[in-house]
Amino acid sequence: MILMYRSLFAIGKGCKKLKNLTLSDCYLLSDKGLEAIATGCSELTHLEINGCHNIGTTGLEFVGKSCQRLSELALLYCQKIGDFALSEVGRGCKYLQALHLVDCSNIGDDAMCSIGMGCRNLKKLHIRRCYEVGDKGIVAIGRNCKFLTDLSIRFCDRVGDEALMAIGQGCSHLCHLNISGCHQITDNGITCIARGCPQLIFLDVSVLQFIGDASLAELGEGCPLLKDVVLSHCRQITDVGLSYLVKGCSMLETCHIVYCPNITAAGVATLISGCVNLKKILVEKCKVSERTKRRAGSIISYLCVELI
Repeated sequence: MILMYRSLFAIGKGCKKLKNLTLSDCYLLSDKGLEAIATGCSELTHLEINGCHNIGTTGLEFVGKSCQRLSELALLYCQKIGDFALSEVGRGCKYLQALHLVDCSNIGDDAMCSIGMGCRNLKKLHIRRCYEVGDKGIVAIGRNCKFLTDLSIRFCDRVGDEALMAIGQGCSHLCHLNISGCHQITDNGITCIARGCPQLIFLDVSVLQFIGDASLAELGEGCPLLKDVVLSHCRQITDVGLSYLVKGCSMLETCHIVYCPNITAAGVATLISGCVNLKKILVEKCKVSERTKRRAGSIISYLCVELI
């Protein structure tokens, strides 16, 4: 522990111009070590803390107070870091453009509100399995971060339609959206995205059980630039909805429709015939007819069709 602190203190003292730092699986790294880095390397622009289980709130507070030029921050598997620390980042790091949070169980809505209000230049936000983040935090992002282009909120059970409404109303430049596994989201939320984010090119709504054909109809009408869409494990979508999507999104290049029980061979045929730019379909082999195979000139595996 003493050796680790002395090493980081030396880096903080001797590497004043350090801009990019990754701390991965440093089990002995403590708040004191991170404080030494933050106060000594105030010109940091990129910081990743991955699996450093002894890092808590105090260490990250010093990052927020000292590293005002920070543009990208990644906190992965940091169970001890809480809202107050990330709130300090929101207050101090006005130039933050990218934030990645994975399995940070003590980070919730208060922190996201501070990020939204303080980091208005945010362009990329990726959150996965942060179960305390809900609608309130994402609403703050939607209302304040007008330049957001890339949003991924995966398996966050408290995020629902209210969050997507704010994103649709406030983030018209959004290009990439991944909301897989956010089980509260329904057709209403997807409708807000379709009507407010016309530049969307990538969408992953896999494992959402409450979206259906209405969502695909809205996407077909509102998001004509869509190129990649993931619909796997969406049990309510049918061939009808898929036809709406195909009609409006003729630029589609990839489409994942694995384990969608109401998508049939007819729907797959519609997809292939209606999208001339299609390069890949992920689908069960049993849903690809012999006629569709011939039309696509495809190579088929058990779950996917690769178009060449």
